[in-house]
Amino acid sequence: MPYAVFFTDNFNIFLYSRGRLFCWTSALLSIVLLIAIIFVLVRADTYHISCDLNLAAIAVLALGYFIAGLWAVDSGMSLMGGIKFLPVCLFFFLMCQALDQRERLICFLPVMGSLMTIISIVMRQIPQLRTYVVVARRLAGFFQYPNTYALFMLICLLISLFQIDMKKADWQAVIHIVIALLGIYLSGSRTVMVLAACTVLLVLILKKELRKYGILCLLVFVILMTVLVFCGYGDGIISRMLPTAKNSSTFWGRLLYAQDAVKMIVAHPFGMGYYGYYFVQQEIQTGVYSVVNVHNGLLQIMLDIGVLPALLLYGAIIRSIISNKLFIRNRVILAVTMLHSLFDFDLQFLAIYFIVLLFLELRNVKEIKTSMSAKASAGIILIITSVLSVMVGISDYFYINGKPKQATRFYDGNTMAKIDLLNQAANEEEMERLADSILESNSHVSVAYSAKARAEFSKGDVEKFIKYKLTAIRLAPYQYDEYTDYLDSLAYCTELYLQGNDMKSAGFCVKMAEEVPDMLENVKKKTSSFGWKIVDRPEVTLSEDDLKLIEEMRGWVR
Repeated sequence: MPYAVFFTDNFNIFLYSRGRLFCWTSALLSIVLLIAIIFVLVRADTYHISCDLNLAAIAVLALGYFIAGLWAVDSGMSLMGGIKFLPVCLFFFLMCQALDQRERLICFLPVMGSLMTIISIVMRQIPQLRTYVVVARRLAGFFQYPNTYALFMLICLLISLFQIDMKKADWQAVIHIVIALLGIYLSGSRTVMVLAACTVLLVLILKKELRKYGILCLLVFVILMTVLVFCGYGDGIISRMLPTAKNSSTFWGRLLYAQDAVKMIVAHPFGMGYYGYYFVQQEIQTGVYSVVNVHNGLLQIMLDIGVLPALLLYGAIIRSIISNKLFIRNRVILAVTMLHSLFDFDLQFLAIYFIVLLFLELRNVKEIKTSMSAKASAGIILIITSVLSVMVGISDYFYINGKPKQATRFYDGNTMAKIDLLNQAANEEEMERLADSILESNSHVSVAYSAKARAEFSKGDVEKFIKYKLTAIRLAPYQYDEYTDYLDSLAYCTELYLQGNDMKSAGFCVKMAEEVPDMLENVKKKTSSFGWKIVDRPEVTLSEDDLKLIEEMRGWVR
């Protein structure tokens, strides 16, 4: 039992590695947590588990990525997703062994948030370190994503507010509140700022004894903001608040993602596996964008592993929010976290999952006797998971650090690394080999078909070139460069056929070229109203030079 307390009490350190966003950090964490579980099972005669909706939600979430590999768009990447989210289930088990330590952990979060913010502000002043904590002039903490960092600081702020209410270390709580407000401001997260204003106002209305602290913190916050703006640190943040076309583009973009995602969910109610959404989005999207996550936690889980797991998880959170038995602080923080997750991809960070678990209401906690079979099973799972974690983790680490060749050596299912290798291919033979390797496990990769088209073009097989090029365009209809490359290649082939007096083949190439404007017109019709409101608008009209080229090609075969 003390081992479980040790690891749960120190889980906060995991906040300090980009919030555990990458698979390689999750792989390392899984091994650590599994070792802790083995110690618990070996040292104790019994273990505890909450046999309720929470257990069902967490178990289905963790196992869903592995199971979805059976029908996933890319089974190799789905396994990586399983390794990434496995620590959620493992941490839940360890937490159940030390439920009396949850409040201690919760009260320690503001300390971690304040330290993170202070260290990040210092690192921001050092050019060599600035990129680790600043994204687009916005403070991102060690999460390296400003919006999720802002949510974490809001959680710290609310914890500190309620610490004052409980008469615990008032002056320390006030300091944490001021630092949390500063972090939220420097993050430039508009959604969190709105949530913070509404939530804090609600708490101050409900808790009269907190009003004097609220007014004090507000005054200090205003003074700090004035100083920051005067010193030139607030210009970028203030500009984000203004109703500019660029800022409104973000809002319309989120609606566009959600609109297109719903179509995919309807078509794939059991999910498409980890990264499945990324690979399929180009085929059905109605605007120009390329994102790994849909910026909505609920929709993302549905896209990855299906509707049922998503409903179970959010159902567990909602049940705790509406429970009268749960402390109001926990209910407020769960509500804020859930609301923000509907506008961003917070649930891609393990740290946010861990925090949610700390605030959930756990019911029906049972004490179960540890059997030899349970210990043996845990040992076998540790070995298997450790092997998979090492393979996937090292592969992801090399991929993240720009070494795709080494990444595929450790785990051949890393499709993203193969795509990087494909883009770096030195010749057509290597390009075709990599494209075939990618398409064996994932038939939705447009660049692989484009590479095969280039390989066939170099061989002089025009028919196969057209076949693969049209497939690439169908899978990624908003890639304007594909159309122009296709048109230029057809013009080149037409000239070669004419030189060989092959009028039939030349006429076929011209006919295919004449279809390009209509293909773009169909893309224009497909584009939704949201697609025209974002900054990246689609190119759906050929240039004058390209239209002139088509006319010249018509003249060649008359």
